Amino acid sequence: MFGYVTPDKGEMKVREYECYRAVYCGLCMQLKADYGFVSRMLLNYDLVTVALLADGISGEKGSPCMKRCMANPLRRRCMHAGTQGLRLAAASLVLLSWYKLADDLEDEPFARRFASGALRFLLCRAHKKAAAAQPELDRLLAEQTVCQQTLEQAGCANPDEAAEPTGRMTASILEKCAVRPEDAHILGRMGLFLGKILYWLDAAEDYDKDKEKGRYNVFLRMGLDRAAAIEQAALQCRLAAGEVARCYNLLRLELNRPILDNIIFLGLPAGIRRAGQPQKHEKHAAPV
Repeated sequence: MFGYVTPDKGEMKVREYECYRAVYCGLCMQLKADYGFVSRMLLNYDLVTVALLADGISGEKGSPCMKRCMANPLRRRCMHAGTQGLRLAAASLVLLSWYKLADDLEDEPFARRFASGALRFLLCRAHKKAAAAQPELDRLLAEQTVCQQTLEQAGCANPDEAAEPTGRMTASILEKCAVRPEDAHILGRMGLFLGKILYWLDAAEDYDKDKEKGRYNVFLRMGLDRAAAIEQAALQCRLAAGEVARCYNLLRLELNRPILDNIIFLGLPAGIRRAGQPQKHEKHAAPV
């Protein structure tokens, strides 16, 4: 998973940071409650934004509570619980991970394929439950995974076309955040461009590894060296980020506006400026 959509911690007020961390920890607990302990290994920062956005649009506050964290069992943490946004984020994370592992089984060397196959086996029940909760989303993610594999096998050298399946996956998730029918189109378009940003940043970060291992990378297919690939990724991302911001400004938010403003207008641009650099987030640590 990606982990690029995070806030700029230095620009957050203390209460905003505490709220963000509570949603992050709440997503971990929601994964365990809905899909079992193994699913917590999938915890990802990008899906925290989905929970914040869904609950921000609906105005659902949830039920904050103090619980122990598996990363620090001696200390209780404040966690959000019980919102539809958290349930959507948890189901989406399981489904995205399931199809990412399926893609790894096609592309990765034997050792990674073995590990991906083992984790996929452990997630089988979780996937069935998430697919039952979000059948339309499961169908679309399956279709777009096949589309992504087809593009890669064809050696696609068009960065916009190569990023389309990831964009459509993200669009389908953000559309689920809509409460009012008129918001679905806005959220879908926002998700389309946000997903493309994630794809390009991931391709820029993986450039050296993909080149070394002979794996598909759209910037390698374009014949770019590493510096040019990073420059191209950043250019594409900046153009897409403008459309993400435009769509975001059209949304009516009942909650979480300061945190989401930070993510869209500060955190995302900061991530784009770091294009090509490895992400340093630690799972189950304090966010950001």
